[in-house]
Amino acid sequence: MRTLGVGLTVALSCILASALLAPASLAQSTRELYELKCSRCHEAYEPAKYSAAEWPGLVRSMRGQAALTERQTIALGRFLALESAAADTTGDGSSVSQGPRVGGYLYTEYFRTQEETRNFDIHYLAINVSGWANESIYYYGEFELEHGGVGGNNTFVEQAYIDYWLRQELALKIGAMLTPFNRFDEFHDPLSNYTVTRPQVAREISVSAWKEVGVDLHGYVGLGGRSAIGYDLYVINGLGSGTDLRHSRQYRDNNEDKAFGGRVFWLFGDSLELGGSAYRGAWDDGGEYSVGMFGAHLLLDTAFAGFYGEYLSATSENPGPTDDGEMSGYFIQVSRLLASRFRPTVRYGRLDYLDPGDELGRDADKGNKDVSELILAFGWYPTPDVVFKVEYVFTMEGPRLEERDNDQLGLQAAVRF
Repeated sequence: MRTLGVGLTVALSCILASALLAPASLAQSTRELYELKCSRCHEAYEPAKYSAAEWPGLVRSMRGQAALTERQTIALGRFLALESAAADTTGDGSSVSQGPRVGGYLYTEYFRTQEETRNFDIHYLAINVSGWANESIYYYGEFELEHGGVGGNNTFVEQAYIDYWLRQELALKIGAMLTPFNRFDEFHDPLSNYTVTRPQVAREISVSAWKEVGVDLHGYVGLGGRSAIGYDLYVINGLGSGTDLRHSRQYRDNNEDKAFGGRVFWLFGDSLELGGSAYRGAWDDGGEYSVGMFGAHLLLDTAFAGFYGEYLSATSENPGPTDDGEMSGYFIQVSRLLASRFRPTVRYGRLDYLDPGDELGRDADKGNKDVSELILAFGWYPTPDVVFKVEYVFTMEGPRLEERDNDQLGLQAAVRF
């Protein structure tokens, strides 16, 4: 999340920050607050990564995610602006943003199994533009080229929304967004996802990355100094009539029925997050049959390692006498950053996906998945914004499927800019 800035804003921010944060002990406590609040979901960025003008807006855009109080939001914005200005060695203010912030990421991958060797693939090139129209209105747009943008629907808008902060702890997001269901989609970029591949249950049931158009009312309620409740309530076009759930993603609605969903999560002590998600919407063109989904997630940060897990289940209604589709699964992940450069990660997941319906565009062959996977991954971060990963996936078929020799080696090189 990034924002606009002007020289006057920088000057005022630095003057105020100097007055409020001059004592070394106070500056140290603010730095500790920054690392505590922001490292729960990702590594805390160095202040010099963004200009002094950008930091106050950046902190505002993340205040709901980090459950920041109004005083903390102001203090962190000022502190990071001051630190960034101090690190600016140009002397001419060239680090100050004069317009919308442009960023993005790109990554290249290579996979190999006993059955197949794939080409090197430019999996994603994502470009985003973001900023603040004023103190309350934030905007974000993301454009993606997938697989080099060659063939099929590989060039698309990932996100394009306005986030209107009605008050300090309440906002209305309008436009194309990642559906707030569980948490993985918010970590699916290559610097936030510590493995090369995405969890199968996140791919097949919560259809990562789940792009939708609609409206999301989101915010948080503080519960004292150590905990908060965050929430999303949304209305979107919803999943459509693809061959399976993953191929049911759509921007334009295929029926006149809108889908509804919500997510609530509890933050405690800036180290624990527990959440639940729900979704329901008609999937067929006639709007007669629905998909219902439920999810739960956990994030736990300890001195030993970071723990992350999700559970998902879904029911896809089919025209009788065909049975409804029933899908469920989970994954558990453990990861630790060593010496600020190396990150070993282990993930185990289970997916049981059975949709017997061939009616109305569904495909029973695509709707039969019964697998477990064990992933061993290792990432090297020469800088916080560059990673080289190696991963090995052990895949085990369940009793419904014939056993295959389809373990997979994966390599990835990624950069965020």
